[in-house]
Amino acid sequence: MRCKKITKMGNVAAALKHCFRERETPNAAPDRTQMNQHYMASSTDEAMGLLREKLPQKRRKDAVIAVEYVMTASPQWWGDASTEQQQDFFNKSREWLAKKYGEQNILVATVHNDETSPHLSAFVVPITPDGRLSAKEFIGNRSKMSNDQTTFAKAVEHLGLQRGIERSVAKHQRVSQFYSQIQKDYSHPHITPEELKPRVLEKGFMGLTKVVESPVGIAERLTKKFSTSLQQLASKVHISFIERRRTEEMCRTAINAERRSEALKKRLKEYTWGLNEKETEQIKLQIKLIREQKALEAKQRKLAKKIRRDRGISF
Repeated sequence: MRCKKITKMGNVAAALKHCFRERETPNAAPDRTQMNQHYMASSTDEAMGLLREKLPQKRRKDAVIAVEYVMTASPQWWGDASTEQQQDFFNKSREWLAKKYGEQNILVATVHNDETSPHLSAFVVPITPDGRLSAKEFIGNRSKMSNDQTTFAKAVEHLGLQRGIERSVAKHQRVSQFYSQIQKDYSHPHITPEELKPRVLEKGFMGLTKVVESPVGIAERLTKKFSTSLQQLASKVHISFIERRRTEEMCRTAINAERRSEALKKRLKEYTWGLNEKETEQIKLQIKLIREQKALEAKQRKLAKKIRRDRGISF
């Protein structure tokens, strides 16, 4: 799952045109576009109209007016999942968005079946329950976004899917990069010299004239011949790439966790040097109590801030 903040109406419209295939989409198969499923709005004009209705008239110029989501799974899962399981994935994805943002704030939820990997493209308006436009309240920091990955994983774990690695050192990808990667084909077909030669399509009277393939015809013939094998090859290579990257990511994350643990042990040892076991345990307990107290104070400050805001008290 990936998300992207959008601050300009023009950028929202451009992303929606791609979503609804209202502009040229090279990575989509036109003959499968009719298989796409649209929920909520079904066109860019309709979605933009809904967006204008939902947005408050007074807002900051740099305010996030929409959040775009791409929700999918690995190519291997799509290859193994039944039609019912795939539909369940999309249903649970929409339910997760509705629970987080409110169903009334989902502009678009489109299932794209015309690309290499099926996925859900969704656009939501980050409006809080008290009517404020605030993406910060939903995805304002790393902790909230990490929690989103966890809760979404729980929503679809019954389908055999699992969460990505927490505290991962892997670099975050933009939606556009992620979108491109799930469509990427890895292919190296073998074509014989004989197959590159134009074929005779039609012979004239007594073989004196003939019609041969054009360069475009040769390309179409070879593409059709190898399309099935290329899809299989792309799937296998891409799955292998994902699994290898996941393994490397797990190793780096484990190493970093071990280093943090060793550093904490070293610091604690400095503080407890010369103390017996009972005194050391008391120090550990005091540290725990201090942490809990700080967490409670932070929670109380946040609650007090919300109460003042709700009552219209400036601070």
